[in-house]
Amino acid sequence: MKISSGFLAYFLVFATFQSMAQDNSYEALAKLFSQPAPTGTARFQALGGNHSALGADVSSAAGNPAGLGFYTRSEFSFTPAYQSLSNSSIYAVEPNRTTNANVNNFNIANIGVVFGGAEPQYREGWRGSFAITYSRQNTLYNNINFSGNGAVSSISDSYAESVNRQVQDGFVTQNGLLNALNNNAPNGFPGSASMYYWGYLITAANNSNNPFIGVEPNARVNQNFDFQSTGRTSQWTISYGGTANEKFYIGGSLGIPSYRYETVKNFTERFQAYQEIRGFTDTRILTSSGSGINLTVGAIYKPSDLIRFGLTIATPTWYDVDESSSSSVSVDVDETKGIDLGTNPDRNIFNRLGAIGYKTAQRNNRFYITSIPRLSTVTYEDNYQIRTPFKASGGVALFFKKKGFISADIEYVAYRGMNVSTANPDSDIAEDLLNSTDNIKFFYNNVLNFKVGGEYRMGNVSLRGGVNYMQNPYSTNFDRSNTIDRSQMIYSAGIGYRTNAFYVDVTGMYGSTQQSFTPYRLANTADFASAKIDNSYVKGLVSFGVFF
Repeated sequence: MKISSGFLAYFLVFATFQSMAQDNSYEALAKLFSQPAPTGTARFQALGGNHSALGADVSSAAGNPAGLGFYTRSEFSFTPAYQSLSNSSIYAVEPNRTTNANVNNFNIANIGVVFGGAEPQYREGWRGSFAITYSRQNTLYNNINFSGNGAVSSISDSYAESVNRQVQDGFVTQNGLLNALNNNAPNGFPGSASMYYWGYLITAANNSNNPFIGVEPNARVNQNFDFQSTGRTSQWTISYGGTANEKFYIGGSLGIPSYRYETVKNFTERFQAYQEIRGFTDTRILTSSGSGINLTVGAIYKPSDLIRFGLTIATPTWYDVDESSSSSVSVDVDETKGIDLGTNPDRNIFNRLGAIGYKTAQRNNRFYITSIPRLSTVTYEDNYQIRTPFKASGGVALFFKKKGFISADIEYVAYRGMNVSTANPDSDIAEDLLNSTDNIKFFYNNVLNFKVGGEYRMGNVSLRGGVNYMQNPYSTNFDRSNTIDRSQMIYSAGIGYRTNAFYVDVTGMYGSTQQSFTPYRLANTADFASAKIDNSYVKGLVSFGVFF
């Protein structure tokens, strides 16, 4: 992801459980692909995703592979899922307006096969099981919308501040802006600075230190933000686990994860009392995909039939990422007024504008632009590497003979160990990635997540429930009011029916969190606002399994 014309965007992060809307900073994407969401079969997700000390489930392959050691026969399992995510947003520009948005998705949550080990001929003989599974780690579908009327500033003011910094740093010159018109307009500007300039969204300020200001500087603004994303994070896992004495179980797995993530952000403004421009829409598109590798080792100790202890250690995932990004603006000019170029504009520029799709007019010896075509930057393509956090889990399970069990996990996630880098230190994004790694250490904390669940058995029927608490990983507040609780709660419940030949498990889940999003920032903090978003989702899963 190249940051246009050499300047870095502000590193505001907005994350939801299993989905995210954010500025597309590298560290925010690293966080997105690191979420420790509940995964696996309907049974284990009903338990709150805690299974460090449990076993004999296909989920063990990608969780604690030592749990495969409890298998004495083979199994095939298939788990489809349906998720509905909702966002309720309030933008501080108009705090009495609430905007709701939602998105639904059907997917395959888990599919896998376990080749169970036979009972050993001798009491102390080794028994092991091998598994191949596919699991959906995260569903990245999301839809967020908020709006407010009467804002005191425009996002074009942030354009001006950004371009002014680029001018001061020597990244942007007047000749560079002129060359962008002659060589690249309208569909291929080399950076956002030239696109804003030739979209007339920044204008001359007669100030040598800050030469540009935003368009329509004295107008109140009606604003609307719309974010949509699609994608998923998934993993193929090859695992093996076994035991030699029915007390100590060990296992390991090789994970081959991949992801695809696509976002479209539209920020639309309409000026209440304009002079020349009614409004405009800023559109930004990101497509990111990657694949990687990770390793997991685990152990379970069963001193008796009443209690088990489990430990899992998962290396970071090392992703290789291919990414493309672009931006565009659509400007709505009042044709009856037009953008006034004065009585003596540069005729070469004026003629060039007309030749590439701008509509122009001449009235009373003055020259005007009456329409601007859609303008866009070139599509930037980058390659870089992401390292996700190291994770470790410890758990305990208490069994009540054949009546069921209670289990609990503590999960450590080392977010501060995330890293973004490039194999080419001379690439255009190398410095941006280095800065992002520094931001990771500033913005994030290492966290402890807590999971608890239980199962009660009544013959062939089992009732299950669980709670998953995910601690806020951020070291600072991004919202203006400091009232956002970014911790996440996930509640789950399920029922299952199991025979010696097959099983069916059904699980329902509900998760909630709060987030904030700031569409743009200005030097004066009183001039811009944030949106508060209440995020929630419901999810249903059904697992079908057969033994063989």
